[in-house]
Formats: sequence, C-alpha cells, structure tokens
Amino acid sequence: MAPIDQGAWRCSNCGYVHRGPVPPESCPICGAPANEFVPYDEPVVSPAAGAGPSPGASPGAGPGPGQWRCLNCGFVADTVEAPAECPLCGAPGRQFELVSRVEVSPSPAGPRPFRAVVIGGGVAGVAAAEAIRAAAPAAEITLVSAERGVPYYRLNLTRYLAGEISVDALPLHALEWYRGSRIELLSEVRAEAIQLTERTVRVGELGGLPFDRLVLATGAHPFVPPIPGADLAGVTTLRTREDADRILEGAGRGDPVVVIGGGVLGLETAGALALRGAAVTVLEGHEWLMPRQLNREAGARLERHVGALGIHLEKRASVKQVTGSVPSLLVELSDGRVLPAGVVVLAAGVRPNTHLARRAGLDVNQGILVNHHMVSSAPGVFAAGDAAEHNGVLYGTWAASQYQGTIAGMNAAELSVVYGGQPRSNTLKVLGLDLLSIGTFDPVDGSYLVVEEKSEDRYVRFVLHDGRLVGAILLGDLSQGAAVKAAIEQRLDYSGLLLGSASAAGIAAHAQAAGSPGR
Repeated sequence: MAPIDQGAWRCSNCGYVHRGPVPPESCPICGAPANEFVPYDEPVVSPAAGAGPSPGASPGAGPGPGQWRCLNCGFVADTVEAPAECPLCGAPGRQFELVSRVEVSPSPAGPRPFRAVVIGGGVAGVAAAEAIRAAAPAAEITLVSAERGVPYYRLNLTRYLAGEISVDALPLHALEWYRGSRIELLSEVRAEAIQLTERTVRVGELGGLPFDRLVLATGAHPFVPPIPGADLAGVTTLRTREDADRILEGAGRGDPVVVIGGGVLGLETAGALALRGAAVTVLEGHEWLMPRQLNREAGARLERHVGALGIHLEKRASVKQVTGSVPSLLVELSDGRVLPAGVVVLAAGVRPNTHLARRAGLDVNQGILVNHHMVSSAPGVFAAGDAAEHNGVLYGTWAASQYQGTIAGMNAAELSVVYGGQPRSNTLKVLGLDLLSIGTFDPVDGSYLVVEEKSEDRYVRFVLHDGRLVGAILLGDLSQGAAVKAAIEQRLDYSGLLLGSASAAGIAAHAQAAGSPGR
C-alpha cells in the first residue's frame, strides 16, 4: 500500500480517492478535473482478507458515469449533448456542465470471467451492474429486483405525483438496454437468503443463484412511526411507484391529504399534490420545517413559501392515532384536534434494509459495514447505497448511492478504487423554491463565524471555522450554489478575506473566483 505521505487525493465531487504524488488529470468516476481534487490524509481501512486488490493498486482507467453534470443536483447524464432538463431535479439544460469522460479499459490481461449477482434494483444496484459490465466484458451479471418492471428514478416519484412527468419517464433504462448490456434482470424476485459458504443467493422458486462476487444494494424501507392506525387502508408511505399511484387515486377523488413529516420528502409530496389542487396539511413535530437542514430563519421563510402554495402547516404537532376508513379517515392530534383525510402519507424517514446481511452473518451497525472499497466483512461481498454504512455514515442520498454503486462494481471487477466519502447537501424540487443546504449551517459554539444576508425573496447564510467555509444555506437564489458547494468541499481558505469585514457577497465572490478556469 502506498504510504499516505506519498500523496492521496480525494475528488471533492464524488469521493473517489486517488493515490500518487499528484491528482489525476480527471476523476475516473465522475470526470471531474484535477483542480477538484483535494489532499486526503485519512488512513485507508484495509479490505477484508481475500477481498481483492490492495488499496495501493493502481486503478488504471475507470468508467465515467457520463459527460454532462447537473450543477443543481449533481446528476450525471451519459449523453452526447446536454439534456433538455435534468430528469432528477428538473433544472434546464443550461445548468449542465460538460465533464471529461473516461472510457473503461480493463487490465491488460482482463479480469477472468466471473459470476456477479447484484441484489437491489435502485440506482446503486444499476450503477454497480453498469460498472461491472464496463470493466469485465466476460462477466455473467444478474440483477435482482423485488419491484415490478424495470428499475426507475425513485427520486422522481414526487415529480410524477405533481404531474410534471409521466410514468414513461421514470425508468433508468429501457428493458432492451439490459438485454443489450447482457445483464440478466430478474424483476419481482425477492432475495430470501445469502449462503456465504455455498456462494449462492436463494431466490424462492428460482433456487440458488451462484456468485463469485456479490453486491448488496438492498436500499432502505420507510420508517413507520408507532401510531395506532398506521396500518389502515389509506395510510401509506411514498417509496415505490405503487405507493405514488395509491396516493394519486385518493387525491384524485378530491379527498383532503394529511402528510405526517415536514422534511424534504414530506414537503415535496405536499407540494406535488398541491400542484394538482389537493387540500394538503403537513404535520411537523419540530418548531420549524426541515430542522436537520435549515436554521430557524430559513425554516420560517420556507414556511411562508409553503403557505403561499396553499399548503396548511401544523408545527409542534403530535399524532395520537388515525381512525376511520377510506375516504373518511380521521387524524387525531395529541391536543385533541381531529383532521379529516382521504389519504394519510407517512414521511418520517427511512431505515436501511440489512436483514439479509444480518442473517448471513455480515458485520452490521445501522447499515452494512463497508471499508473504503465498499467491501463488507466477507471477502467478495460488497455493499452500496442506502444499506451501506461507510466510516460511520449512512448517506441516504441519490448521488452517494450512484457513486458507491459504481465504486463497488469497479472493485468487484478487480479495479481497486477507493471511496473517500462525500459532503452532504440538500436541495428541494417540486416546491418551486431554490434551496441549498450544505455542511454545518447552525454552529454549536462561538468559535464559528456566521455571515448572513437577507432580503424579501432571498436569504444567504455562510458559516466559517478556522478561516474555512464549512456550511451554507442559500434560499431563493442558487446562482452561486455550485461555487459555494465546491468551496466547502475543497476547504477553500478565507483567512485573507476575513481580515476585513466579511460580507456574504464577498464570500460568494471568493468562491466563484476560486472555481474559475485557470485558477
């Protein structure tokens, strides 16, 4: 393994770690240029015995997920021209940037043929299958998905609810793509057990699927609070297309909708249904909306925007029980108030699907524990996406799942690529409000410097620590979003700027200048 002091560099966009005296010309995962790499000094966790190449092995050329990157949400499109709009967040084509594409070149001898099984039809599973196929043309790949039909953009379910896209726009790839890529797609098939000694996955009537490499991209399931009546018909979560169709059926009758949870998913669901003319009430237990992503000021501004959309909000709301039956459900609050509803949507977060891994004897904390190669505690078994826990972090975001899946697939094909983690950020879609929250937005002590700028339709909050930008909230204007995000990820030095009186405009300008070509 190459010593840390010989050089290690992390891509600030996707988390890929390159080892060497200088950063690579471009990231083999996302195509980011060399100036988006930052020094990386965290010791690499050794892979499990027999798990594959050492961390110091040269990754060579790796697969680039695409050529065009959305500056708003980070989605990468593998297209010749920029998409007309982002399929994830709806940003127009002008908000895409061209990134370097690196084609896959297997090792000179090529990896020997092997059988790969990927469990999970979300973006992590599909990305893993894509990466394996790109790096190992002779591999036999089976993708197991419990859902009906082809894998789809789960993040687009709220846009589907809003009527912005049709069901035909949901799939990640058409069925013909899987056939052409020689990826066997098993839909509506549920993996029941992993037999590590036999190296098989039991899948019901199909028996055992043999594997040499296994990728667990089992995703997450919605958390259902212990509310009496949560199992009634008409009370649902939003995780699958079937869930979305049930919600649309109720909203289409003109029934009132109650959404329990004022986080990102709850607000996007409420906003989507409000666009369809539904009467929607959001119940949030905290004092303001999105408390994990916003401070009180930003939460209050978001509340005003939500109200202008016709969405009724109840804060500090505690649900006692749900009674009745469709279409006359009743949501009873702890203070005695009762809200009528035809549909009740539970948006209280998700929990990783770790049951297969636990029963197989893999190391599991909150998620399936993986090292920097996305290798679990068993040789040849990888995990990625919502079910994977890397360095104590469960990311739970689309971008992290996509990149983790790609890296897990590359390592399954013996390319030895390191994942160095990613900064967390949140954006809102559907509600029609530009919003970015990233890093530390609410300091815990007086050692942080907070710089704010407020106007009627715009709120900017920057948080600095030890001369570095460590967090930001941009509400109402994302024109500086990409530059600010890069400044936080690259730990841009603001010491000189802070010698004078720091302003929000100055901080944003410094970030923009640092990110300009040729810096």
